[in-house]
Order: sequence, then C-alpha cells, then structure tokens
Amino acid sequence: MIEGLKERKYVQTAKKRTAPISLLVATVIFALVVMASIGVGKGKSLVDIRGLLIVIGGTVASLVFQFDLMVLLKSFMMVGRSFAGTPDREVQRAMRDIDRAIIEGQSLTQIKRSDELTGEILADVIHMYNRGLTYDEIDAFVTGRVQDEYFEREMATAMLQKASIVAPSFGLFGTVIGLVQVMQSMSSPGQIGPAMSLALMTTAYGAGLASLLFTPLAGRLEHHNHIYLECHKQLLSKIGILMKRDDQSLETVREVVAA
Repeated sequence: MIEGLKERKYVQTAKKRTAPISLLVATVIFALVVMASIGVGKGKSLVDIRGLLIVIGGTVASLVFQFDLMVLLKSFMMVGRSFAGTPDREVQRAMRDIDRAIIEGQSLTQIKRSDELTGEILADVIHMYNRGLTYDEIDAFVTGRVQDEYFEREMATAMLQKASIVAPSFGLFGTVIGLVQVMQSMSSPGQIGPAMSLALMTTAYGAGLASLLFTPLAGRLEHHNHIYLECHKQLLSKIGILMKRDDQSLETVREVVAA
C-alpha cells in the first residue's frame, strides 16, 4: 500500500540527494581550469612557491585567528563529510519507518525497541517516549540537538565565506610586495622577472582559491545546511503525528475504563 502511495506522491519524505555524477563533472571542470591556469601541456609552469606561501599561509593564519584552531579543524572535517552525501541520508531509514507506521496505523512504540539513548534520533525519541516524556519535552530535546549541529554547520559555512574574502586580499598583499621588489630591482634586470612573477601570481592564487575552492565549498555546505534543517523538521513533525495518535488512543482507553 505504501509503495503505491509513494508513486502517487501522497507520502512526502526527504529524498536522497547524493549526486556523484554532478560532483564528478564539477571536479573535472575545476581540474581542467587549474591545469589550463598553470600551463600543463605547454611545457610551462606558473607555480610560484613564494606566492603560494603568502596566499595560503596568510589565509590559514587569518582563519585560525578569527575562528580558533578546533573550529577550523571541525569545519574542514564537515566539509569532507559533505562529499559523502547530503545530510538527509542519516534520517532516510527513520523517515521510511515513520511513513509506514503512519499509513498502516501503527503506534510510535511499534516501530522499534529502544532501551537507551544511542544518538540515533528515532531510537532516542522512542526511548524518551517510553520513559513518559511529553511531546513538548521531546521536541525541545531534539530541537536543541539539531540546533547545536546546525550551529556548527553555519560556523563552517561562515569560515569558508570568510576564506573566499581573505584569500584575494592576501593575493593583493603579495602583489604589492612584488611591485615593491620590481621597483627596487630596476638596476638589476635579472631580478625583475621573479619579482613580477610574485606580483602577478599572488593575485591569481588569491582569486583562484576564492572562486574555485572556497566559494563552491561554502555554497555546497550552505545547501546541505538547509537540507539538514528541513529534513529534521519534517521528521519531528511526523513523529508528532504518531505521538498524538498514541495519546488519543490512550485517552480513549481511559474514557472507556472510567465509564
């Protein structure tokens, strides 16, 4: 029965949004852009170690100063996890179990048994419900946990957005240093080339990191943050349907006993 309802789109649930093909296409395009930028295949290399140190080192130092090292590490770990799939995959099974329970008229406690808090949202909700917590109490607990995770996700997004601003700034900083060295080397033509390379490449590195790395990652993580928040809102709403059904059934039994 539930399969037919899903086909007719009567059951609304979070869909799996993992897009490996899209990731592959984006990675290939970025790789081609980078290869074209550094002159691969033309016998030329546009790699300037000093420029890379100024832009990358300066960006990392600025982020650590603003966000603290542990926040920075957690943010990069979160970015890495984002490539394994979208965050709604963690609640897909719970969504299917709840959808089936709603359609088949089951109660919340019939979905599964949970004797302790495990960190898995549906199991924790069932455990708390069995302990006699009300819907409002469970809602406050789950909402608090989701907000904590969402806050960390927002911090990671803010870090990447800040990096997309800081990197070009350090690129400009390196450009100024390179131009100063050019002016100081006017009497030594052999030193003008390396100084000009530093001036130009730092700007390229800063712009490249911002447009090819930090901005796309920030956009991807921000998209995942919205998915994370909405799928958990939907999950909690469906849990509320089952809890209210259980409460109504219990109230009916009490009325019959009292009569």
